[in-house]
Amino acid sequence: MLPDAGEATRIDPDLPSRIPSLDGLRAVSILMVIIAHAINPAALPVEYALFGHMGNYGVRIFFLISGFLITTLLLKEAVKHGTISLGAFYARRAIRIFPAFYVYVFTVIVLASCEWVVLQPGDILHTLTYTMNYHQDRSWYLNHTWSLSVEEQFYLLWPAMLVWLGWRRAMLGAFLFVIAAPLIRSVMYFGWQATPTALGRQFQAVGDALACGCLLAGHYNRLGAAGWYRRMQDYSIYPLLPLLLLAVSGATYWISLPCYYILGQSVANISCFLLLDYGVRAAGSPFGRLLNTRPLTYVGAMSYSLYLWQELFLDYGVTGLRFDFPFNLIALAVTSLFSYYCIEQAFPGLRQRFSR
Repeated sequence: MLPDAGEATRIDPDLPSRIPSLDGLRAVSILMVIIAHAINPAALPVEYALFGHMGNYGVRIFFLISGFLITTLLLKEAVKHGTISLGAFYARRAIRIFPAFYVYVFTVIVLASCEWVVLQPGDILHTLTYTMNYHQDRSWYLNHTWSLSVEEQFYLLWPAMLVWLGWRRAMLGAFLFVIAAPLIRSVMYFGWQATPTALGRQFQAVGDALACGCLLAGHYNRLGAAGWYRRMQDYSIYPLLPLLLLAVSGATYWISLPCYYILGQSVANISCFLLLDYGVRAAGSPFGRLLNTRPLTYVGAMSYSLYLWQELFLDYGVTGLRFDFPFNLIALAVTSLFSYYCIEQAFPGLRQRFSR
């Protein structure tokens, strides 16, 4: 069942319509991805090892933000209207995501037809159908659409779970998924001999990051009412805790590959959970004020376009487009600005039409 009036105060996240710090956290995420992809592993093999997983963690923060934001919006809609309109939700997501995405994909297809870039068999089909996270051999230029595929699969599943199962059972399902995820990855690694690509990208292996964001939204008020938790956040050194956990997650890679993918990913989720909650809840802290500075919020607002186009200009392969530093970053900035202002922001009236 969806929440009734008596439950509204408890589950409706006590947050404004524009949640503080989210754009700043998006900026941190996309900058982590860009830095990881901008480093040439052939030129800096030793240094690259220190940053090899930065992009992975950047995408993981994106996943938690997505789970948190989507769940917050859906719970607020359920409390305000008594229902969740799946049709309106999917329409809003399509208007928000599809135009910029398919412009990028069409551009890559044109470049491939001109033999300026090289695609692998199956790339286009899996990209257009948002199943790239289950496509093993991918080209670099469409490689990053795996995370967008995970997001789309989440959009299909989670709102429907909230409507059909009710918010209590849906939250319970998210919690059980988070607990079961290490076991799922264990079965994939030891039973199915899954590759690192599968362990790091397939929905059943990485969806627990999104589920953590959903749980944070569903229990945001309850967590904030816990005195011990708020006192812990009051310590000035508290932001070091999620950073320490992130370092622990990275260290598991040096222990063994299964340790990193089975346990290290769960530790990273806890780190991102704490970081996201602190950034939103303690927006007035030094860390929160940093996240809400104008440069970071501006970059965060453009994060989707930056993520779409960064792969095209940060390629160090032997074939394809070659942009040397700093021209690769300049080209990325110009293209992302065009994508953001001319494509992403081109349908405000249509988005408003499906707003509840």
